[in-house]
Amino acid sequence: MKKALFFTILLLLCLNISAAAQEVEIDIYKVPQCEDDAVLMSVNEGIKEAFSEKVTDAWDDMATSVKLYPEIKINEDDLYELYAMTVFDNPRYFYAGRSYSYNLMPGGYVGTLKLKYTVDDKGEIEKTLAEIDKATEEILLYIDPDMTDFEKIIAVHDYMINNYVYDITDADQTMLIMLDKVGVCAAYSEAFQHMMNTLGIEGALVRSEAMGHIWNMVKLDGEWYHIDVTWDDPVPDCVAVVRHEHVLLSDNGIKALGHYGFVSPYEATSSRYDNAAWRDDSGMVTVDGVMYHVEGGSLIDEDGNVIYEKLDGGDGRWSIGGGYVFTGGIYAGVCRVNNIIYFNTDKGIYSYSPKDGSVETVLKKDGICGIYADKNTLIYNRFDIEESTFVKGGELRVADFVMAKPCYGKDEVTVRLYNDYDCPVWIIKGGEECDIERVEPKSFATAEFEGKEIEIFVWKENMEPVTKKVMANE
Repeated sequence: MKKALFFTILLLLCLNISAAAQEVEIDIYKVPQCEDDAVLMSVNEGIKEAFSEKVTDAWDDMATSVKLYPEIKINEDDLYELYAMTVFDNPRYFYAGRSYSYNLMPGGYVGTLKLKYTVDDKGEIEKTLAEIDKATEEILLYIDPDMTDFEKIIAVHDYMINNYVYDITDADQTMLIMLDKVGVCAAYSEAFQHMMNTLGIEGALVRSEAMGHIWNMVKLDGEWYHIDVTWDDPVPDCVAVVRHEHVLLSDNGIKALGHYGFVSPYEATSSRYDNAAWRDDSGMVTVDGVMYHVEGGSLIDEDGNVIYEKLDGGDGRWSIGGGYVFTGGIYAGVCRVNNIIYFNTDKGIYSYSPKDGSVETVLKKDGICGIYADKNTLIYNRFDIEESTFVKGGELRVADFVMAKPCYGKDEVTVRLYNDYDCPVWIIKGGEECDIERVEPKSFATAEFEGKEIEIFVWKENMEPVTKKVMANE
């Protein structure tokens, strides 16, 4: 009799647990709201780390379930928050489902998490990941290892604005925007987070259901800041127009620009960059740790020294071609190629060498409204009067080739080279045996070297060597 009663109670408990299993659809914008328009996530960091490790391991193996209890004790509300944060922190798992199911154990703890996938073909996933790696390499060409984290953040921000298009019509919401270059705020944010992960910079995503919007946070010099790449990208898309209005803001700074009702994993209390001089203008670049930007109609450095005065000629009128002018606006871009700064006035493009302070005329042409660097080529902008928007006006090659500095690994140095010149390039690998690899024009190449010190030779058509010696990190 007692044995029968025991099994009856056990059966009822099992039925109760089974009845508690449910399907949950994740909405990345469905987050708590509060009166001061900002709320912090409250999940314990230790639990977050343990949960993230379990789930990402499962994603790696494409497992369909993860046992949480009793190792990790979390309730339903914490599960939602933890799963959403794990998805956002690890955008490379683009195939991870945005929905899941689970069962509850006695005490209200989640027992087993059942996972879903948007793509279940491993071959297709591996092919897409290879394409993502290639797109990542493309962005890394604009980043040197000796850049500060500030410079790397700005470089990724500017690349995305110059190369991605915001479009809500059948646009991607994941980091796959890196492949087709079209997406919405979630896609911009996940791609940016992926690049921060790649560069070893701490980052996170911020959500606002009230706004229907998502953006990023980054940790710089020990402080957290907001950065909204989407809102800095003009709509409709404009060639060579890059804003830095929503870069490195405090909680109060981002709210002052119209962001509200958001939930974030960290507080952003530092107002260091809230009133930065470069925030109001599109032109900003850093060379050897010194920042240069457009302010008050002139190109200046971070100490206020004027490099080029009155980009509009001082008459307050910016030529847009065909006899038309803008009044009271400065439409100058600033970029760098091989540590030479390039900028434009309404009369042409100029170069500035920080090393010797020289300013040279690169191109005389009326109606230029902004420039940016695409590897070794300057893309310049013009204003289309009929369409009332900025469009590509032309391009100008200013260097034979661009070689990014090495990305350091644990036991090797990987050198990324993009050959955009019209002749073959060879990479000579150092070591006991000398291997020569021919790299076709306009193609990617990766050369791996062992040892602490290496020399890389890149040969041009006339066979004059350009030598770059690099040191691997200890």
